[in-house]
Amino acid sequence: MIKKIYHISIEKMPYWLGLISTLAFAFFIAVVLPSQSALAIENGLLESIDTSWFYNARQLYEIAQSYGESGRSFYITQRWTFDLIWPVVYFSFIFSLSALLYNAIGLSKMNRWILSFSWFSIGFDYLENIMVSIVMMRYPAQTWVIADLAGTVTSLKWIFLSLSFIVLFFLIILKMVQWILWNRRKTDAK
Repeated sequence: MIKKIYHISIEKMPYWLGLISTLAFAFFIAVVLPSQSALAIENGLLESIDTSWFYNARQLYEIAQSYGESGRSFYITQRWTFDLIWPVVYFSFIFSLSALLYNAIGLSKMNRWILSFSWFSIGFDYLENIMVSIVMMRYPAQTWVIADLAGTVTSLKWIFLSLSFIVLFFLIILKMVQWILWNRRKTDAK
């Protein structure tokens, strides 16, 4: 059932969703992310967990301590407000644009698995938010298993997000090459 929904979401991707998600992504990059970053700095979150490629439990607890009680509270609030929406925005942008390009290029249905990276990135992003929020809520009590796994989940989020952008980049390049070749054939035919 999930596989069927996944394939239908690629085949039936509407152009308007690609446009809206691209505009939302651009708005978040230009306006929302800088303002959220400024708020984090104002609240004492000088070191960001979300932008780290990897950290271990000890480093996570050091960061939790450096945030202080108000910083940890702000971090949790930010994870369950802004960071509920941001993954949906970047996922919608990457997946809709990738699906539209994939269909426009006319690639084989057998290779659609390459579009699944964005699904994994959003899943690991939410899992990271849950795990780090638990650590922040329980601090100074320690939850070593969750704290240890959080760093791995963060790394997996970044790996799948990077793969998603690489796929999108190559689909854009492939569509540009296809368009150039199509125009060249059209010109040669005249």
